[in-house]
Amino acid sequence: MSGGPDPLVSVVLRTYGHAEFIAQAIESVLIQRAPFPFELVIGEDCSSDGTREIVRGYAERHPDVIRAVLPAENIGHGQILLRAIEATRGRYLAYLDGDDYWTAPEKLRRQVKYLEANPDCRSCFHDVSLVYDVAGMPSGSVSPGFAEARLGLADILAECFVPAPSMMFHKEVAESLPAWSFESAWIDWVIHIKAAELGPLGYIPEPMAAYRVHDGGMFSALDRTSQLEEDLRFYKRLLAELPAQAELIERCMQYRRCQLAIERLGVPFEACVILVDPRRELRPYFNGRHTRNLPRRDGREVTELETIRRAAADLAPAVRDYGQATDADRGDAGCFVVVPASAADWLAGKPLLRELLEAEGSSVWEDTSVTVHELAPLSGRDPRATRRVEVEMLPLPAELRGANFEAPAAAASLPAHAIFLAGWVLGREAAVDAVELLDGEELLLRVPLSQRRADIESAFPDAEVGLAGFRTAFNALGLSQRAELTAVAAFEDGGRVPFAQLRLWSEGG
Repeated sequence: MSGGPDPLVSVVLRTYGHAEFIAQAIESVLIQRAPFPFELVIGEDCSSDGTREIVRGYAERHPDVIRAVLPAENIGHGQILLRAIEATRGRYLAYLDGDDYWTAPEKLRRQVKYLEANPDCRSCFHDVSLVYDVAGMPSGSVSPGFAEARLGLADILAECFVPAPSMMFHKEVAESLPAWSFESAWIDWVIHIKAAELGPLGYIPEPMAAYRVHDGGMFSALDRTSQLEEDLRFYKRLLAELPAQAELIERCMQYRRCQLAIERLGVPFEACVILVDPRRELRPYFNGRHTRNLPRRDGREVTELETIRRAAADLAPAVRDYGQATDADRGDAGCFVVVPASAADWLAGKPLLRELLEAEGSSVWEDTSVTVHELAPLSGRDPRATRRVEVEMLPLPAELRGANFEAPAAAASLPAHAIFLAGWVLGREAAVDAVELLDGEELLLRVPLSQRRADIESAFPDAEVGLAGFRTAFNALGLSQRAELTAVAAFEDGGRVPFAQLRLWSEGG
């Protein structure tokens, strides 16, 4: 590596088995526009798929920026990260996995500016766009999305919400990591916790990276049960590390056991899971299933539960976040009421709610941490006034760089008088002016593109994106019981290309 000033930022890139992704990850670092020197330290853990050769080639072509840590044999995800960190020279460390990438050339500059303007923060992070396919097209979802500008130790102990490709932290945070962190599957979580012990976690509400969800990902490849079991092992380690936080950690472990019960029961994704949380401190999450909190208002628990049951009758199947579908997922929709042990005393003091659960439900799971009651859903809306909607994206036309429908959700059940549509379209050569919806040859509506989309601008940095997003609602009451509509991109120059089909059917048809 040529001589010069020490880097202000060291980018640590950990990779193994990422041959089809690693070049994009490296390029996203090389294009960073920073007014300070930075280095890229790549830890490559002896892959057999060609990843090492790609890394070595980049290191040879960019010796002024890239240094490669190349052990002679596979040493594991923790040790390769440790060696890469030990090789860094920067005051700040930014992190990236070989299957993710950054989408904003200003990322490093923005995060350094934030840390230097907020010296009490020892780390900061930002939003990421979620990517669910190998080609790298954004899904339209952005994570994590907070209203708060700063978060503390209690927040990060409850949930590891910082996306890995978004973090930047002072090197002293890495130097404070206990040895066991490099044996854990959740090393990044330990980093965030250690940073939060030193000061707030700073948050920049802008997507500047892409997190790829795929079967080869270290986290996303695990089924949800395995993830939760690893969480519990992690929390047991933290109990010894953070005795002052024992109450919060125990509460987090109890909540993970609630989630485990739902996974082990094989609760169908057509169902609604209701978490009894009188302290209103838990975000109800059960692997993508429809979830609700109970109670929302003290003294109205029975009314709220009956309202949820009624609405549950019309819920479309949810989309799982982790793991493969199994036969156990296919079942009748219902409501599963999850009662953590910490809420048992509260429930004992609600005789009407307790009697309802006993009279109309059945206990399907009970252990020292959680009880789960199953209730059948109540009859919902008039099916004649609702429509199921399914969206199918067509093969991407050559005239478009990309397009996506973010709403409606797959097989959504919607009021027929107001079906909500949202998404984005981006032309390749000519600009797209509007989205048209056709029933055969008949034009049902024309929606001008009217929204700027920062995530699309980040995903296509070489394009003049302009207005790419659309949002509208249309009335489907006059359509036949089964209708097939075509979504068309209409260009400013008069050209038109179809990019999606919407299939609608009446609940009563």
